[in-house]
Amino acid sequence: MAPNSAIYRFEYDGWKVSVELDGSTFEGFASGHADLDWKGNHKCRIALTGEHKDGASAISSLGDKSRAFIDDWRSKRFNGDATFVDL
Repeated sequence: MAPNSAIYRFEYDGWKVSVELDGSTFEGFASGHADLDWKGNHKCRIALTGEHKDGASAISSLGDKSRAFIDDWRSKRFNGDATFVDL
């Protein structure tokens, strides 16, 4: 793990989410991603975008984006949207 890196894991609506912050620069840029797993299978990776003043705000942003993706997936799944396939 790189210096200033962090991992935050949580479950949301049956999904397992692993948020990884790779680190940040002195200028305040953070890099990271969130991996989303459904029923033991990796389904999505969300990349961190934008400038964040600290690691906590970057992790929070990735967590929020992950929850929004899951909410959207759930909504489209139950509405029969063919772009979201439940495997």
